Amino acid sequence: MKALLVILNKDNAKPLAECLESISKMDGLCEEFDVLILDGASKDNSREIAEKYEKEYPCIKFKVQERLGGTGFARREATEYALEQGYWAIIWGDSENVYHREYATRILKKLEKNDAVGGVPLVRGNFYAHAFAWYHALHLVFPGLYKVHIPGNNKAEKVEIYEKVQYPETLRSEDYGFSLLAKKKGVKFKQDVAKDAIVEVSLPENFREVKAWQRARAKGVAQVLRDIGVKPWDNLAWGFASLFFLIFALLIPFSYIPLAIYTALFILAGFGIFIVSKRYLKNPKNAYFFAPVFGLLLYSLYSLTAVFMYLKTSKKQRK
Repeated sequence: MKALLVILNKDNAKPLAECLESISKMDGLCEEFDVLILDGASKDNSREIAEKYEKEYPCIKFKVQERLGGTGFARREATEYALEQGYWAIIWGDSENVYHREYATRILKKLEKNDAVGGVPLVRGNFYAHAFAWYHALHLVFPGLYKVHIPGNNKAEKVEIYEKVQYPETLRSEDYGFSLLAKKKGVKFKQDVAKDAIVEVSLPENFREVKAWQRARAKGVAQVLRDIGVKPWDNLAWGFASLFFLIFALLIPFSYIPLAIYTALFILAGFGIFIVSKRYLKNPKNAYFFAPVFGLLLYSLYSLTAVFMYLKTSKKQRK
């Protein structure tokens, strides 16, 4: 039995070409795993890019989503496809990813004794990569988190687990919803990390794109929480983190705490987060040591946005 590497893609032709080129050089291609490029009705030349690899590698298939609406719909469709075709595992990925040669074989080896396994990300990019490297490596930065949650674009799962828990059909954040749903149902999966399975991942490279990404995440979180019936406690906790920074900063002029002390604490916080996430950056720049605090602040603000969206949609439903 083979595994299935699922690449989610939409209007991302240039990175898709780089992604597929790295896949073409991976150990085990067409022997241990097939590839499904699940496309969200792209309007660029993604199909043409994929067809070049389809012709050369019979195990690579391009398929347009039958049910559009977001990554949650794509994941649900991919799991149903894997179940129908008899694959034993899914390796989740995105068209922004660039895979190291042994990524698939190493993560699948680890998966033999687990239900789900996460890999190790190397985040590529500029300031914003430094700001959110901890986000892609969340399951590694926070001790033990991988036992209950692994980020969705860098993990493998045994197909049999979808008979117990399925991905919510939402715009975004369906991997978060999947973990919450498993917890709600009392389903415990054996999860681990393959520390030698490395994939390079990318982030938006300007503030406008970062805001759009975070807003889509917040909307997806609100939808996930509403659909599976879970309260937004996690997001409130993240939101209070941002409020703490903002309120504390606003109170500086009226307090007895010198600005220099607050600045020093802010720098130390940023440096600490930078140190623990630095190993997950492909080309870390020490000059961006303060970037993670910015990333945490923005993430927290949009976590509060998710709470407001959740409350708003829940109120509409009650009406």
